This record gives sequence, structure tokens and C-alpha cells, in this order.
Amino acid sequence: YEQVVEQIQELMQKGNLRPGDKLLSERELSEKLGVSRAAVREALSALDFLGVLESRQGEGTFISQVTPQMLTEHLAVFLTMERDANLDLLEMRKILEAAAADLAAERASGADIEQMAEALQMMKCDMDSGALGEENDARFHRTVVEATGNKALAKTMALLSDLIVQNMRASRMQLFRKVGNREELYAQHLRVFTAIKAKNATLARQTMVDHLEFVENELLKGPLTHK
Repeated sequence: YEQVVEQIQELMQKGNLRPGDKLLSERELSEKLGVSRAAVREALSALDFLGVLESRQGEGTFISQVTPQMLTEHLAVFLTMERDANLDLLEMRKILEAAAADLAAERASGADIEQMAEALQMMKCDMDSGALGEENDARFHRTVVEATGNKALAKTMALLSDLIVQNMRASRMQLFRKVGNREELYAQHLRVFTAIKAKNATLARQTMVDHLEFVENELLKGPLTHK
């Protein structure tokens, strides 16, 4: 069935199958692809689960319109099921956000700096009140990415925003068990902001890496990972 999935995906990539197109019947696909109907049925079920196909009662099976939200939902399923998904997401963020901090230091406008400062102030309020504060943490990171002026990067991070907030929530619940970590996290964000405001790209990159590596190392000490 995996070969059937790959062949259907290949047809979509080549443009031979487009959103709205109707698929052949199970019998026709079985004959055309040279596989059993059971394999075709299993492949269609897998593609239906992924949101690639849409079954219409009395009409047949069609290629659906894959939306960014669908991709995010399936990534969320991955994060739920994979043992080290929190750490994988952090590693991905380290790659993207280190470069984003570098670019933000070079390109941030006055308005971008104001947005970061506002997010940082909200983080300070969360810290003082004892709130978990994952929403404003994510807001700060989002303002850094937006300050790059790179729309593709900003869009990618926006699609992942819900997942990042979930990741931050789980991370903070663990990190804040240790006295002093709440204040340390805020201080790390302040260092990132200061470097970007000073237009020091090298320092901005390093402070962002240091921050995410700190979170990663703290998580490795606790129950959120099986490594």
C-alpha cells in the first residue's frame, strides 16, 4: 500500500492529479497499478486520514484541497506520538530562529523594536504575576521572526505558532519547577532583544542559540524526554 501512496503522491506532484479531480475506482486503480484491491483500499484510507483525499457519498473519491491548517494538524499528531518530538521541535526552532535573530538585528525597523519591547514587557508582567506566560513568550519570538522581513520565514513560523505555544507550555511547566528558571528565561529574552536593538547580528544569533539550548538542556534533565 505504501507503493500505491507514493504513486498517487507522484501523480499529484507532477500535476497529473489536482485538487477536485476524481480518482479511479478501487478496481480500476488495482488494475492500473498492478496491486491488490486490499492494498489500494489501505492506501486510500491512509491518504484519507492525511486529508489528501475526500470521499463523497454516491460520487466517489476526490483529491482534496490541502490547506496549511491540515499540515499543521498532522504535525501536531506527530508531536503527540513521537517520543522526542519536543526536543525535535526545539532543534528545528534553533536552526530557524538563530538565523532570524541575526537577520532581525540587521533589518528590524523602529516599529519592529517597539513590538519586541511590548512583548517583552508582557513577559515581565507574566513573570511578576507567576503566570506560565507561554503566549507572550511565543509572541516575542514571533516578533523577532517578523522583524526579518522574510515573508516565507514569517509564514512558516505562523503556521507552527500553535505547536510552538503547546511546546512552550509543556516546557515551562517543567522548567519552572526549578527556582530561578522563571527569571533566567526572562533575562535570556532580554539579552536577545538588547542585541537586536543594538544591531549586533552575531550577538543576537548567539543569544538566541544560548536561550534555546538552555531550554533543551533543562528538558533533558526531566520527564518530557525519553532520551
